[in-house]
Amino acid sequence: MARPVEKVVIVGGGTAGWLSAAYLNRAFGEKVDITLVESDRIGRIGVGEATVPTLRTTFAFLGMKEEEWMPRCNAAFKSAVRLNDWRKPHPGKESHTYFHPFFTVPEPPVPNYEKPFHKRFGRGVSLAHFWLKQKLSGDTRLRETFGDAGMPLQGLCELNKAPRPMPGSDGPNPGFRYAYHFDAALMAGYLKELATGRGVHHVIADVESVALDPRGHIEKVVTETGAELTADLFLDCSGFRGLLINQTLNEPFISEKDVLLCDSAIALSSDHHPDGLRPYTSATARNEGWIWEIPLFNREGSGYVYSGQLTTPDKAEKELRDFLGTRAHDVEGNHIKMRVGHNRRSWVNNCVAVGLSSCFVEPLESTTIALIEYQLALLVLHFPDSDLDERRAKRYNETMVSAFEDVRDFIVMHYCLTDRDDTEFWRAVREAPIPDSLAEKLTEYAESVIIPDGSQLRLFETRSLWAILSGMDFDFKKAPPSVELMNDAAAWEMFEQIDKEREIYSASLPNHMDYLKALHALGAKG
Repeated sequence: MARPVEKVVIVGGGTAGWLSAAYLNRAFGEKVDITLVESDRIGRIGVGEATVPTLRTTFAFLGMKEEEWMPRCNAAFKSAVRLNDWRKPHPGKESHTYFHPFFTVPEPPVPNYEKPFHKRFGRGVSLAHFWLKQKLSGDTRLRETFGDAGMPLQGLCELNKAPRPMPGSDGPNPGFRYAYHFDAALMAGYLKELATGRGVHHVIADVESVALDPRGHIEKVVTETGAELTADLFLDCSGFRGLLINQTLNEPFISEKDVLLCDSAIALSSDHHPDGLRPYTSATARNEGWIWEIPLFNREGSGYVYSGQLTTPDKAEKELRDFLGTRAHDVEGNHIKMRVGHNRRSWVNNCVAVGLSSCFVEPLESTTIALIEYQLALLVLHFPDSDLDERRAKRYNETMVSAFEDVRDFIVMHYCLTDRDDTEFWRAVREAPIPDSLAEKLTEYAESVIIPDGSQLRLFETRSLWAILSGMDFDFKKAPPSVELMNDAAAWEMFEQIDKEREIYSASLPNHMDYLKALHALGAKG
């Protein structure tokens, strides 16, 4: 007779390991004994300092409060991604820039009807489709990109506004959807303190060997000190090396390097930008790839993502330091070799790979931690008993591959729509193949085939897609024929309301740094 899983061992710390420990502890409490073993000699990757808004739900689930954890992790707000120079400048312009803001979810659709025509999908149609209808008709009243037209956030980001009113104030709260930037090392430490405070066991040691039982399941991990850690279920959070899933269980890794050319990065800390504490991630395309800038409370995290086949680490580091100028800290750069792709299966026997040991796209759009969150949520839903029912693992694996491929397609879309051809890297990007699934999606997007939000597994839905497509000057062929037949009055009211909110919140919301200073002062009093 099957018995409940009673013991879980997590191999590897960092954000993936400690988030997994805190998450499963929160989900199952004392009914599941959790031990995390990590080395104090293996460095952390540290590129996961930017996030997407799903993390707010995860942190709320863990009982984390912004006024407590944000000061501890030197965290700041993230309202959008600003993408610079991913295409050639328009005539008369010196650069090409657009924003991908975090849209509210679920979207309040354009209310064209007094009553829904379908309970789930019939509340109305996305504002993105009405924006396209007007743009294709030549209407000049609308803002150039949907990222700017469909939300007030771009204007607020340009003013360095926090996405919410000052702590303790009664000012108007727009209820914007936002995410965070934080120090990954400090976050791992905070999650460790949270998890161990709730009963998670912590072992500091290198894993020296892994023993399998006759079925090929993991029986135990043995540390350098001779400690033997047994469990019913093992989580591999060992990063790109995949100690359990790949090195021990020999699960194949499926590379995506043919469609995602960037496989390397150099990370540095730097001073804040002269423009102040920006509430967004910057992704600036350069000669050999692109540079991220992630503003934290006390510094910025910066890095250059590039193809190791087309340039060298030294050249990439020089270009990053030249870009940052005097802002770059005089510290040794963290050179990272990225494993881009996914395991054929992330759940094999009694081992589940989470984080970089499972899959990785690349840092663009900050999806790494979001995929960890998704893996943990799925694991809670499909948590096994001692039978380790293969059907649960099969469903988990199929869902994770689908989620990965959708994120992959979204990231590849940023590259394949470029018209840059000024360097070997960008010429290689334009010549690279794209996944068949993305090719089909781009055909649908060109014809504005409506895919209702929530009908498919997508981290980024219609308005995010239209923000990128419009920002990349995508060749839309038509608006949805159904939208062509709909009245535009309700849509125009929504665009006017967005303009009003942009004006109201530009005046009322606090400066980003001022907000964080107030939050730190509040935390110090507590």
